[in-house]
Amino acid sequence: MKQTKLWKTKTFAFQGLLLAEFCFSKLGIFFVSILGFCLFPSALLSLPTYNEVKSQYQPSDIRFYDRKGELFQRLRVRKDYRSEDWVEYSEFPKFLVETILHAEDKRFFEHQGIDGNAIIASLWTGFKGSNLRGASTISMQLATILDPELQPNRNKRKSLFQKIKQINRAKELESIWTKEEIFTAYLNLIYFRGELKGISAATSGLFRKSVSAITPNESYLLAALIRSPQSSIDTITKRVCALKWERDGNQTDCREISQFVRESLFRNIDYVQFPSLVPLYAKALYELGVSNTQRIDKIETSLSLFYQKKVEEILRRNIKTLENRNVKDGAVLVLENKTGNILVYASNIGKESSVSQLDLIRTKRQVGSTLKPFVYALNFQKKKLTPNSILSDSPIGIPVYQGIYRPLNYDKSYKGNVTVKESLASSLNIPAIRALSFLDVNEFVSVLESLGIHGLQYPEYYGPSLALGAADISLLELTNAYRVFANAGVYSPVLWESKDHFTEPKQIFSPQVSYEISSILSDREARSLGFGWDNFLSTSYYTAVKTGTSQDMRDNWCIGYSEHYTVGVWVGNPTGAPMLDVSGITGAAPVWRETMDVLHESLSSQLHPLPEEMGSEENNLNGKETSSNLKSLEKTKSYRILTPVSGSIFALDPDIPSGRQKILFTISSYDVSYSYHLNDVFLAKAGEPYLWEPKKGEYRLEIKDKEKKVVSLSFFEVR
Repeated sequence: MKQTKLWKTKTFAFQGLLLAEFCFSKLGIFFVSILGFCLFPSALLSLPTYNEVKSQYQPSDIRFYDRKGELFQRLRVRKDYRSEDWVEYSEFPKFLVETILHAEDKRFFEHQGIDGNAIIASLWTGFKGSNLRGASTISMQLATILDPELQPNRNKRKSLFQKIKQINRAKELESIWTKEEIFTAYLNLIYFRGELKGISAATSGLFRKSVSAITPNESYLLAALIRSPQSSIDTITKRVCALKWERDGNQTDCREISQFVRESLFRNIDYVQFPSLVPLYAKALYELGVSNTQRIDKIETSLSLFYQKKVEEILRRNIKTLENRNVKDGAVLVLENKTGNILVYASNIGKESSVSQLDLIRTKRQVGSTLKPFVYALNFQKKKLTPNSILSDSPIGIPVYQGIYRPLNYDKSYKGNVTVKESLASSLNIPAIRALSFLDVNEFVSVLESLGIHGLQYPEYYGPSLALGAADISLLELTNAYRVFANAGVYSPVLWESKDHFTEPKQIFSPQVSYEISSILSDREARSLGFGWDNFLSTSYYTAVKTGTSQDMRDNWCIGYSEHYTVGVWVGNPTGAPMLDVSGITGAAPVWRETMDVLHESLSSQLHPLPEEMGSEENNLNGKETSSNLKSLEKTKSYRILTPVSGSIFALDPDIPSGRQKILFTISSYDVSYSYHLNDVFLAKAGEPYLWEPKKGEYRLEIKDKEKKVVSLSFFEVR
């Protein structure tokens, strides 16, 4: 009974073989083509050209080049496959072409899309009881890739109608493409193993080399993978051995081949994405708009890899010196003043960072005193203050929703009446809060938004602390906002690509205001009141700079600009943990200074001259627009403690008799209506200097006016 069934099966197979001989004779192919045209009248209308397929091909990675054309980053944007550049036919080694044709389509250069001999051989193999071999030509396989309607069903088998249509598509392809184009597109579009799509990705992933550099053994493996890419290692090894024996004609040592196959396939598990030098810059650039474009695989950026490497080294080295002060990370951004192009984008300390995948340049944090220049700039713009206006640096209590807000300076001392120039340059807190009180805070928030600072809360959310940087702002936004002062008050957005189009600039502050702010932030003498003469902010060339520290020393900033560049530095902990005794002058400032020095090794810098239209009246207060509170402060402008300087420490000399040691109290102007007070105890009228006999302890010296208001304050200690 079984023999009868076997005989019937072979009879049907033989009849099928005779039918196939007819179908794939020239006359048979003609009738099959006519049948396909009748069943699928649109089949001959929509296949793309070779150039169209090539132009639509997109590697899985975007390549980023610096301003000198050096490749510095690859960013994977296609997660469904891994592919490299398109490879042309002329780049294929001869033995690769021959091996793949031997394995997949021996008569490729002889047939016209359908190989009748291969189909008959496949059926004959089945007639003899062996497994059927596939008989699709390379042209038929490529037609299936190009036409979604030819994709097999869930059972991975094509229907009869799909097979007929595939034949017609293959013939159409052969009529409009050359053989070399068909073979080239085929190798660039097929999958080899896992996510490896295309010959270039296959050689990179499996062998870490280009297509033109592969060996014959590697060609055998590539050819063996085409038929069934996901087969087991043993199955693939057998195919490679068989191909090598068929091609070389010599017995092959499959143990050696097995080792080679295993090493190659396991190597693909760790696909090398090289180079990867500035990954977060590339990611930011892609997220900020490139993903909206149809096809981009190469991007020319404004980044300088030369300066990028230098600044990264500066940042890492300085952060390492601050480890004992609980400083773990930092970021540096360098912008070109004229264009807004990004020159350096050091988003963290790199591999040593605990958050190497976190972009600390775009992370929002409290910016501390770095907002003060904008408070004063708007006051200058509104004619409410000038650099020579007098503000009181004395205790203040401001009613707020939660109670009374009592701000302090960084060193917890008071300087009395100071000029705006001294207040800003030395980063005094209380004068800045007084300056903010002269403004419409809603308008101030609007100005910050016009500078490209987004995500701000409503003004009441911050209250007076907005002057001290209570808002959360990114290093990217803040650095570009400072660039406005370097560009005579004109704002323009950051440009990421070298070929970015300039947007219409906006005049935020007048050239006069920008000059005044720049002059103050570059004044070493005015800065000495708060920072002393010798610090990292003083450069031998023109720079204007401001530091800032957020509450509890969580964030440390230094933002400044020269004639050519604006440099922003953030130092701190990504977790928000407080630093230990780190200020802007000791944390971010050294990084800022070294970066500026590198940028100006062979480049001069100077402050542009005062605009001609600036009249001398700019140096005087406008009485109509100045509040009565400001006028009252102006009356007390001459009363300031000169000695002892706040923060002084005195030591008693045991060899000098008691009563012979004195500390001299002096003020800038004497008036009997004012008085000396030490730790809230009256000492004397302030009509002249006062000699005080020291005793061990901590002291607070105050000068009070006739209304008992403190006009100047100094802290000192006696040991």
